[in-house]
Amino acid sequence: MTQWKLIIDIGHTAVMLPVAAAIAAWLIAGGAWKRALCWCLLFAAGLSLVSLSKIAFLGWDAGIPLLGFKALSGHTLCATAVIPVLFFVTMQDRQISSRARGVFFGFCVCVGLGVLLVHFKFHTASEVIASFTLGVLISLGYMRIATALPAPRMHRWTVPLSLLVFVLVFSVKPSLINHRLVGVALHLSGRDRPYQWDTKKLVCKVRNPVNR
Repeated sequence: MTQWKLIIDIGHTAVMLPVAAAIAAWLIAGGAWKRALCWCLLFAAGLSLVSLSKIAFLGWDAGIPLLGFKALSGHTLCATAVIPVLFFVTMQDRQISSRARGVFFGFCVCVGLGVLLVHFKFHTASEVIASFTLGVLISLGYMRIATALPAPRMHRWTVPLSLLVFVLVFSVKPSLINHRLVGVALHLSGRDRPYQWDTKKLVCKVRNPVNR
């Protein structure tokens, strides 16, 4: 289980948010401001949908019981939105066929991650499929928009700047967002405890909940 969990953790916000920020830094360093803006807006929209779906479940038990759907999978969406785009951006100087293979490999990694999430019962198939579909729309949507915009220029500081941004965002510990979502859900719904993913344990403990 431990070795598979390492693969699952690739999709964690603690990893994918810094990578998404590094992609934006890469584009900005290359002067591709419009591409960077499009990327940030699309990724932020995806994260917002995940957050809203989780708040709705935690606070009001919103979902589709018939399909076993409670909320979108942040791991699946983040990975599917970010990893293919990472290959697309960093392989822009490669041949089109090589770049396409990189993007395809990225999607394959995301499929494997989704299968593991379902296998180990972190999410249901409906949650993973919905999140994967949304992630694909974000990544492919960005790629389509990006091809119509000027490509970023490579500079000697592009890679160092991107790595620096990754480290800075990673150090902020973006994984704490999950705990804040619990606090927000409790504040808005007026409940003292969040609805549970199962009958055995809470999704996560409340950490510094929002004051009512």
